[in-house]
Amino acid sequence: MKKSLARALFSPRSVALVGASGDERKNTARPQRYLTKHGYKGRILPINPGRAEIMGLPAYKSVAAAPGPVDHAFIMTPAATVPDILKDCARAGVKVASIFSDGFAETGEEGRRIQEKMVRDARKAGMRLVGPNSMGVIDVVGGAAITVNAVLEMPELIKGTLGVVSQSGTMLGALISRGAARGVGFSRMVSIGNEADFTVGEVADALVDDADTEAILLFLESVRDPSSLAAMARRAHKAGKPVIAYKLGRSDAGRELAVSHSGAIAGDDKATSAFFRDCGILRVDLLETLLEIAPLAKRRPKGPGRRVAVLTTTGGGAATTVDRMGLAGIELVSAPKQLRDKVAPAGIALSDGPIIDLTMAGTRRDIYQPSLEMLLRSKDNDAVVAVVGSSAQFHASIAVEPIAAAAKKCDKPIAAFLVPNAEESLRLLTEAGIAAFRTPEACADAMRACLEWTPPASAPPKPRGKRLEKATAALKKVARAAKGNVLDEASAGSVFGALGIEQAGSAMLEPGTIGSPIGYPVVAKIVSADIPHKTEAGGVTLDIWDEVALAEAAALMTQRATEAHPKAKIDGVMVQKLESGLAEVLIGYRRTAEAGPIVTLAPGGVLAELYRDAAVRLAPVSVATAREMIEEVTGLAPIRGYRGMPKGDLDALAKAIAALSELARLPVSAPQIAEAEINPLIVRPDGDGVVAVDGLIVLT
Repeated sequence: MKKSLARALFSPRSVALVGASGDERKNTARPQRYLTKHGYKGRILPINPGRAEIMGLPAYKSVAAAPGPVDHAFIMTPAATVPDILKDCARAGVKVASIFSDGFAETGEEGRRIQEKMVRDARKAGMRLVGPNSMGVIDVVGGAAITVNAVLEMPELIKGTLGVVSQSGTMLGALISRGAARGVGFSRMVSIGNEADFTVGEVADALVDDADTEAILLFLESVRDPSSLAAMARRAHKAGKPVIAYKLGRSDAGRELAVSHSGAIAGDDKATSAFFRDCGILRVDLLETLLEIAPLAKRRPKGPGRRVAVLTTTGGGAATTVDRMGLAGIELVSAPKQLRDKVAPAGIALSDGPIIDLTMAGTRRDIYQPSLEMLLRSKDNDAVVAVVGSSAQFHASIAVEPIAAAAKKCDKPIAAFLVPNAEESLRLLTEAGIAAFRTPEACADAMRACLEWTPPASAPPKPRGKRLEKATAALKKVARAAKGNVLDEASAGSVFGALGIEQAGSAMLEPGTIGSPIGYPVVAKIVSADIPHKTEAGGVTLDIWDEVALAEAAALMTQRATEAHPKAKIDGVMVQKLESGLAEVLIGYRRTAEAGPIVTLAPGGVLAELYRDAAVRLAPVSVATAREMIEEVTGLAPIRGYRGMPKGDLDALAKAIAALSELARLPVSAPQIAEAEINPLIVRPDGDGVVAVDGLIVLT
């Protein structure tokens, strides 16, 4: 973003308040009061055709009638008036207009149409829009409080280094008020609203260049423009500024809210998490974590590691956060021998458990601080959590001040959880740049997010030879012959085969044919693009060993499928070689609303959707990334050699995953795939490969 535009957005020299009111009880009177109260040095221009003066300042009939230039306009009038007001702003040369008014895309198609036209007209005039449905912009550093948020009634805002972009205006107030209780301050904050023009990524990108911002917090209901968000996150990483996101949508209710609140389309949550991971964005699960994690995120580890040492003088308090970290899959490590020997003369006998408890005997600075420093230097852990008991409330010098002192000597990730309500100690740690947590849940959530973080992914892997060209040709051929957007198993198999994924030998039974043309044993399947889940419709029969069994199976399956799907067009019966192996897996490809193309790996078979045990990545992926996915799926532990079980051909499985993910590279000229799935893909013993025995493709 150009500096002049960023200045108009965050720190304008003049602000027009359209719909300003002289009645201090009204929301529309707030921005003028807040700008004056919080020290804004620029010109304030109330716009109200019915008033000559508002709260001591001259009022103007329109923005064009006000003395220019006008950098920023804040529009607070009913939705029906907004298009004409924007034309007025354009005539006045306004650079940025923030629209508080609601009643646009979130109301339905007509509102979306009006919103899109407003954006087109504004862009033609060289004007950019924030919102609609935005509570405005708060420049805490410069005092430009262009908002109706009631939290600005606070006597003073704490200046800090956290920049915020939120799709919820109310959450700006929540963060400011909760931050004030901890001594946490902010630099610049934007309520992005419907994100009709300015996107989250674009505004956050301006914060990357902002000298007053050291970390960027995002409160999201949906991801509307993943490309700009990804580009921003990569630039932020290079600038050393962590990007931390709290996103709704983990539940069906949360996804519905995104639609009703701002007209957004929410996507699959696993896909969104994969997107954040790929971009290097830390995702937190708790709102408290979003507010408290920034100092920890700045010290995030350079390499992988999930080992955490927990030091405390209160075993019970530490147990609460240890328990939560254990649930998050964090490995808790015991005290190293060097520390055991160090504290033994003081009568402290450290156990082999996951809590390094110095007990009451260790509530001395000359014991606590050296112990903490030793853990921070130790190679036996990747991060340290210091849990402080009652001394945090009344004796900060014993175990709180030593945390700040020890952290200065090492850049290893360190967090503090204060068991009692200890406001002064929280402030002390915050001022020292130490992540301090009020709850064990937030402490564990922050440590998980920090240790799971990886740098932004490098460029996608190079295309794998000519296989994509062959798959594209196969896809075009079967798409031309298809009667709808769902390709049957045989058609889908031809595309997967062209990608280099082995397909089980199969053949269609010609009418009047007796017996299997590929020998026995076989599996018989109904072929119909209208029946994607054949097993549920009774359209699959296993273990067929002769002509009689095949004839009976074909007749029975046809009858069952017809009864289950009376309108389905049944193309016939296919026989397929009966394959066996060590495990069945599902590999899938899909284009998602928020993250774009993704590839998924999960245990296969008819219960795949039930277990929700899956690894997800943005597509395409390399074979190395596919191997990481295999390691993530709990249900695939047996074929990884768990407890001496025979290993499956993991190399072949990884290559199949990478091959399927190549569908993300389909040229624009090819039929576009909304979803593709192989389920099951049978994994044979190590060295024997994998083979697909069922699959489908859904075209857009």
